[in-house]
Amino acid sequence: MAPRKKAPSADRELANQFTRFQGMFPELPLDRVWAATAEYFDERGDGSHTLAAWKSASAANPEWGRWHLELAKTLIRLKQFDQAFVHLSRCVDLDASGCDTGYFATNPLYYLGYALFNLGRRKEASEAWRGAETTVMRWRDPEPLKDFHFHRGYAFHVEKNILDAMESYRRALVAPGPGDGSDDDTMDPDAVEAAQAMNDRIEPWYLMARRGEIPDEGAITAIPYTGRES
Repeated sequence: MAPRKKAPSADRELANQFTRFQGMFPELPLDRVWAATAEYFDERGDGSHTLAAWKSASAANPEWGRWHLELAKTLIRLKQFDQAFVHLSRCVDLDASGCDTGYFATNPLYYLGYALFNLGRRKEASEAWRGAETTVMRWRDPEPLKDFHFHRGYAFHVEKNILDAMESYRRALVAPGPGDGSDDDTMDPDAVEAAQAMNDRIEPWYLMARRGEIPDEGAITAIPYTGRES
């Protein structure tokens, strides 16, 4: 049996951790060893090594959508939205292979909307989020759900789509509510109650839309939940 090919790396720490995981899991293909390496650095908050490892995972298996998604999430945390858009688009083209699209944190359309939003492409962001709304069945946490509706509302609002903006803001105010996930998407009641404090930030936008006022471009910052929030 021929020896397994090792992945080259000019970074000693990155190479050391890759080699360690390859020794621990010799049966795994290179892309999955790189994924384990990326998760190791991600758990330690090491963004540069996480990024490098996810790049290596997606290069080792470019047809696996999940690696493009995880790479894009890292790029979003680094505010590299143009590159995140490229990899999210690739993930969608690959039919989100390896992704549990029923859960928001592994749904590429959820993140694609945010990448487009931050590139100033609000209308396209709204369309991506519309797709996420129809496929995400589990949120588990009320905060990303409320922000999702709120950010959708702003995207509609700045495009002068007042009716859709008001509806999205309203859903943000009442979330979790009807149509938000499946019946078995249970959330901690204390977390749901605590999340209602977010309404103090959301309600003024609903009232602005109801008055027919259009907000300034760039009036809010919209960043998705990527799993490494402080």
